[in-house]
Amino acid sequence: MNRSVVYALFAGILCVGSVAAQETIPAAAASTTAAEDAIVKADHAVVLALEKGDHAAANKLLDADFSRIDNEGVMRVKDDAFRAGLKPLLGAGSDVDVLEHNYGKVVWLQSSQGKNYVAHFWVQRPAGWRLLHISEITVRQRDFTPARPNFEVPCINPCKTVPYVPITESEKGALAGWQEQESGPQGWDKHIATNYDQRAVNTWIGRRPATKDIIAARNKHMAENPNEPKVSTVPVLWMRTWDFGDAVVMIACQPTWGDKAYWASRVFAKINGLWQMAESYQNVIQASPILTAVPGANK
Repeated sequence: MNRSVVYALFAGILCVGSVAAQETIPAAAASTTAAEDAIVKADHAVVLALEKGDHAAANKLLDADFSRIDNEGVMRVKDDAFRAGLKPLLGAGSDVDVLEHNYGKVVWLQSSQGKNYVAHFWVQRPAGWRLLHISEITVRQRDFTPARPNFEVPCINPCKTVPYVPITESEKGALAGWQEQESGPQGWDKHIATNYDQRAVNTWIGRRPATKDIIAARNKHMAENPNEPKVSTVPVLWMRTWDFGDAVVMIACQPTWGDKAYWASRVFAKINGLWQMAESYQNVIQASPILTAVPGANK
């Protein structure tokens, strides 16, 4: 099943994530008052070290696979980030709001201040907790007008195939759940928890509305416009996942119909036996051209 144009507009910049307490994977929301939290303390230490340019101190808590996407949508791995003089978008000041969500061996931290949002993906390795990934977003207005297709675009990628082969059972399960989620409204409703607060940030939109509000607006528009052409969700050009048992971290590069491509940084969690997308940052690549669909090319 393909989703309608409005579904792509409301949900296909895609990826809203569930973020509050779950039955099988507790998620704790914490502000900067949670000073005793070990992950928050470690995160503060990393940010402080990077602010000072102390790469030796920061490197003790950075994962071997560490990567960072800055607010221009530029991805760098650890060595390149150090060579480029990595500085945090948001510092360790007390005026930065911090939110924490725990998914077992993955802890997701969000720092926010004004139009700036930063997600830190902490993971538990045999040697201890390490910072795997950073995505930094500054909300901004488009300097162009998006031009979405006015013809049907079937969902082949990512609904049926992606340029990535999962290896572990958790990676396979998370990917299969996400592909079902992206196949259309029913899949999306199934794999996104609608009864919890949601955390997803997009460069053009900022903090996205609650999933239940997106679904309500989508359903209303679809009922009022039954003849709109069906347009596929956003395809995948590149993807990688990391397996942490009942949680999987994904980074993907995805072009957007009639818009710029973005990096998607996500957490998937197995909640009550069902893989769901739990967190999502969509960091627009500012140097990307505006991408268009070609009639019949995806069939």
